[in-house]
Amino acid sequence: MLFSRRSIYVAVLGVISTSVSAQNSEAVVLDTVFVDSQRSYDALATENSNEYTSPAATVGTKIPAPMREIPQSISIITNQQVKDRNVDTLDQLARKTPGLRVLSNDDGRSSIYARGYEYDEYNVDGLPAQMQSINGTLPNLVAFDRVEIMRGPSGLFDSSGEMGGIVNLVRKRPTKEFKASANLGLGTRRQYRLGADISGSLNPDGALRGRLLAETSGKSPEPAKQNNHHETVYAAIDWDVAPRTTVGLGYLYQQRDITPDNGLPAYANAALLPLPQDVFVGANWNQFNMESHDVFADIKHYFDNGAYGKIGLRYSDREADSNYAFAGSALNARNMVAATGLGTYIKQNAFAVDASYSQPFRWGNMANEFVVGADYNHFKTTNEQGRARLATNLDYRRFSTLGHADILGSARAGVRGYTRTVSEETLDESGLYGKLVIRPVDRLSLIVGGRVGHYEIDAGEGKSTNSDDNTKFTGYTGIVWDVTDNSSLYASYSSLYRSQTAIGKDKKLLKPRQGSQVEAGYKGSYLNEKLNTRLSFYRLKDKNAAASIVGDSIHYASLGERIMRGIELEVSGEMTPFWRVHAGYSYLDTDIKTASTTRDDGIFLLMPRHSFNLWTTYDLTDQLTLGGGVNAMSHIQSSAGIRGAGYATFDLMAAYRITPKLQFQLNVDNLFDRHYYTRVGSVNTFNIPGAERSITANLRYDFK
Repeated sequence: MLFSRRSIYVAVLGVISTSVSAQNSEAVVLDTVFVDSQRSYDALATENSNEYTSPAATVGTKIPAPMREIPQSISIITNQQVKDRNVDTLDQLARKTPGLRVLSNDDGRSSIYARGYEYDEYNVDGLPAQMQSINGTLPNLVAFDRVEIMRGPSGLFDSSGEMGGIVNLVRKRPTKEFKASANLGLGTRRQYRLGADISGSLNPDGALRGRLLAETSGKSPEPAKQNNHHETVYAAIDWDVAPRTTVGLGYLYQQRDITPDNGLPAYANAALLPLPQDVFVGANWNQFNMESHDVFADIKHYFDNGAYGKIGLRYSDREADSNYAFAGSALNARNMVAATGLGTYIKQNAFAVDASYSQPFRWGNMANEFVVGADYNHFKTTNEQGRARLATNLDYRRFSTLGHADILGSARAGVRGYTRTVSEETLDESGLYGKLVIRPVDRLSLIVGGRVGHYEIDAGEGKSTNSDDNTKFTGYTGIVWDVTDNSSLYASYSSLYRSQTAIGKDKKLLKPRQGSQVEAGYKGSYLNEKLNTRLSFYRLKDKNAAASIVGDSIHYASLGERIMRGIELEVSGEMTPFWRVHAGYSYLDTDIKTASTTRDDGIFLLMPRHSFNLWTTYDLTDQLTLGGGVNAMSHIQSSAGIRGAGYATFDLMAAYRITPKLQFQLNVDNLFDRHYYTRVGSVNTFNIPGAERSITANLRYDFK
């Protein structure tokens, strides 16, 4: 929007008119003058500051807006927070973010939840692609300026998103000024990180700018003894083809080489093994590999009337394959289990395009705006799996004795004892959307919007394919009332209608998901928008969500109506120029009205009722910064009756600027080496201990 909501309207003062009249011997009437604190459509990059919040967010809206103007819950994780907390992947960050729950697996292969629902896609600059834990497609963070997290459905701008909300990653863009840096990190568990970043103008006037960065990292998490490797390469070009028009291109490559670890088995009576357990319940040949390629293009134009237009495209291509063993049964009295093998080959393609036009307009003396646009998303997934029983009676501590097995290869060859399934899913979605923000009086904003979306879907196994298509309208309404210049009350209603690719026992597609959220709360912005606070109350309701059936790895059943109720409290930003904080508390209550599968509400049992996260840093001097944090949650219980106790872990950080260009940073995670289960599952798998204490040292050199 061209004008801020608190535009100052100044009428002609009588004394000025009198003065002018005295000089010219006639009355002079001047037009109303608008004195505006204009803000750009482009939100500021957070990597250029050490702040813990951003003045504007782009998630859930097509143009940057202050978080107080968006009547839903928004969290922004800035570039400085990512550096201070020493995290590499999105799931590592989510474990330390208020209101998020991570069902842990290997780094980059975990499941992230908000308000009881899993994020199954992530956006880059507002453009979606799939994000599934088994495929290892959770992104590395080095190529992104900030992470924006919206909670609650956004059927207005993203019909393919989940009920829990949207994760939007904002790309780092090329800079006009020359900037370059290199970093080196080493730590316990054979941790390492090596990276470099260079950016600057490619021609004399800075109209053409480029950026290139690369990073490799890895560690050997207990109890697996082999390193997990992550590689990222990112390149981008921005070109000002005209004073008001910019074209951008980008390419992102990510690679993972991981030793899969499905956790520990439990006893048949749901009793867990005591911790610590220095035992890897997996074969020496456990392996997972993933490669992804993302290509980005966008064009932005500023119109003379203050309007803004943008067209963005994203193409994603991923391939992942795995071959690994894990416990296939409960522990018996002699600590013996069956050993199960899984081999997979997964290929995903995604294409997304979005075109939007935003324009401010005056209504009376108030500044208003509207957004209209159209989008198209194409998702295609091929998932091939092979399974086998590798041993029937094996000591869980002796999985290293398992001989190598090419599980998927044997299944393809029809070897006895090996089974193979192949499923394909193709989803095409298109939509038209619009949003109107009206400010009928000062301090009050009314927001209405709607989306007409059409989808076509094909999904099935082998030659058995099901198709469906439909057109649906989803609506959005919101209200924001500025109680003071620094605080607002808000309320909103958002809805979601989402097609499903899951197949039921009748070999047909499950019915589409339908859901809605009502949210109300308080938001505050202080210290020149450098400190944001939020208190939110919400109620989500949905039906027809797909849930896997116990004992059936292929088919799904629809859950009945589910209701999520909760409270969230969050504070982020600067308390003083030297003291930064990001903290939050979350309460979640779940209710399933009608269960339609034996799995029932198992996932929701794994959502803690209470969770708390705190991270804070303080600049003791211009050279020395100290930080620390806590991550805590109440107990959880799986649908198999396995209970995981509540826990709290503590982290520390110290950063020292040796010279103006060289900085040393030390991070200690799980300072007191707390032993706990971060996730519990069935009696055979996904009982995963939390990470033990780790220490990492990093050196960063800035060339300019």
